[in-house]
Amino acid sequence: MGLGVRLTRCGLLAGASALLLAGAAQAQDHGGGTGTAQLSLDRIVISAGADKVAMDTPQAVTVLDQADIDDAQASTVGDLLEAMPGVSVVGGVSALGQGYNIRGMGTGLADSDSRILVQIDGTAKFFEQYRMGALFTEPELYKRVEVLRGPASSTLYGAGALAGVVNLTTKDASDFLKGDDRFVLRLRGGYETNSEGAFGSAIIAGRPVENLDLLAAYTRREADHYESGDGTTVIPSNIVSSSYLLKGRYYFSGDKGHNLWASYQNWRSDSAQVYDQAEGFGTTPVRRKVDDVTAVVAYENDFGGSKIFDLEAQVSYANSKVEQRETTFLPGVVYSEFSYETWQSRVQNTSRFDWGADWTGFLFLGAQAYRQERRNPRLTAAGTVTPGAATHPEGDMDKYGLYAQAELIWSDRLTLIPGVRVDWTRLKPGAGVPTREEVEDTGVSPKLAALYAFNDNFAVFGSVARTVRMPVLDEIYSRTSATAANLNLNLKPEESDNIEGGATLSFDGLLAPGDALRVKATAFRNDVSNLITRGTAGAPYFINVGKSRFTGVEVEAEYATRRMFVRAGYSAVEGENRLTGQPLNTVPADELDLTVGYRFLERSLVAGWRGEFAADQEDIGPGGRRTGGYGVHNLFLTWTPQDGAFEGLEVRAAVDNLFDKQFRRHLSSLDAEGRTFKLTLARTF
Repeated sequence: MGLGVRLTRCGLLAGASALLLAGAAQAQDHGGGTGTAQLSLDRIVISAGADKVAMDTPQAVTVLDQADIDDAQASTVGDLLEAMPGVSVVGGVSALGQGYNIRGMGTGLADSDSRILVQIDGTAKFFEQYRMGALFTEPELYKRVEVLRGPASSTLYGAGALAGVVNLTTKDASDFLKGDDRFVLRLRGGYETNSEGAFGSAIIAGRPVENLDLLAAYTRREADHYESGDGTTVIPSNIVSSSYLLKGRYYFSGDKGHNLWASYQNWRSDSAQVYDQAEGFGTTPVRRKVDDVTAVVAYENDFGGSKIFDLEAQVSYANSKVEQRETTFLPGVVYSEFSYETWQSRVQNTSRFDWGADWTGFLFLGAQAYRQERRNPRLTAAGTVTPGAATHPEGDMDKYGLYAQAELIWSDRLTLIPGVRVDWTRLKPGAGVPTREEVEDTGVSPKLAALYAFNDNFAVFGSVARTVRMPVLDEIYSRTSATAANLNLNLKPEESDNIEGGATLSFDGLLAPGDALRVKATAFRNDVSNLITRGTAGAPYFINVGKSRFTGVEVEAEYATRRMFVRAGYSAVEGENRLTGQPLNTVPADELDLTVGYRFLERSLVAGWRGEFAADQEDIGPGGRRTGGYGVHNLFLTWTPQDGAFEGLEVRAAVDNLFDKQFRRHLSSLDAEGRTFKLTLARTF
């Protein structure tokens, strides 16, 4: 299907959305109520440089706040990301098997996970193991999710973000302590019928002394395998996990801009499982213990509102470890371990400058350091410990980066954002790798983004970015034999040249007093050269394969009155191997997500419908799988009484896949869940 046809379809969808908006306007409050509509495109983006609303950010970005996360009643982080334009969950369906895809980049295999940078409180997370997912964490721990799509994100976060960046921010005690509160307890629990899944969480926030905020959170989650729409039990889709978060922040002399904070979170799962969590091939059993740790110590100082110095510095530690036992499918191996242990540091200063009455500027200067140790010890039946497998080599990776980004703003109309980043990597082989040769690479990633607002209603934006992704340990040192014959020590870094542009529409009081309309549309073309992929039999395990091109459009639209709200997200992506002309098999199906809701203000009640619609995906490459289109309907209801005996209670109910549709998302390896009823209760004391 050509991009022109997809653009036409996008136009038709926009027309259909306009009809929904007209209907919404008729349903708005005519009772003389006050207040304005709240829209997600008006939320502040904190991950793209100077704080700004999403509409004024010259790149595609989606922000979820605490209310969005609570309303989703998500079991995994993938559940939170799935409805974002251009973002898909790939591989398995449980927390142990999910990977992510942005704009057609990202699979459940190691050779592309590093094209998406995932961060928790500024700490980069990375894990790769055959038949396993990429991130092990609990959605209940987070208050904010930001997804920046496209390689322009590399400037602030690191070389390699060819697809984009996912930023997760954990909860703070200040999110719960209000006024003179010294102690707050929040309890939350939920149940869903299909998988007979349940979770319970408790959060304690306290301010034992002035200027010191402390938080402790714990969540336990259990779910059996669910059934798809036709009644088939989907294996593996179960999970048993527990997680906790400890976080504290001290404000020096009561100054909110001068503080020291630290956090420690741990996610664990220890149970008998199916070996293949990512693709669901077979039912080979294994016992796995997954232990994921993220620890951060950070210092922030705005020097009393200084324009020259606004310092952020942090050091962090992360360790994602999987222990496997009862591995009957590995002759002679009784225990194996897969771990990625990293130490990271980052420092950044922000300066502000003003020129006359019209120009304002920000300058971000930063440095990052990162060390990763990848280990894979195996204990044999004879009692000996052997190093990593040929396809999971041990080794160390050191990365260093320097970056600079400026933001120049003229009269709140023109915004220019130039930036450049330089990164260095050094890879060192570990025990068991049949070479001692180290590999070093350097990458330079420049960009220029701009946004121009013609007036308060209409703006255009665009960017050009060149991003370099250096090979990782797996790609350099993996092999299929005990010799160095299948190593590829001469792999070239991937290079991405991305161009994107778009427009925004913003209207207040468009059809009725107090209503609001926001639309943001983006088109992109990303040319990737030296693409790293698996080699054929007899060739090196990983090879460069020339050029590929990803093109697509993304549209986010919202309309809301004080009572009614309508949201739409649409994405269409194409990927092509430019040497063979064949489509790439990592491209998702065209997708439209719609939400229509109504606020019963007098009853503190919100009710609505969500729809997920995907087109047939027939443009697939070698090894790909055709999937049919589908439409799935969901209902939701939220009740948050503001007074009376139930004040402080939060009730969320939902019916997902209302008509028990049998379907599979294109990049998923397993069928989606059939009809399920969800109920979540929360209370803050």
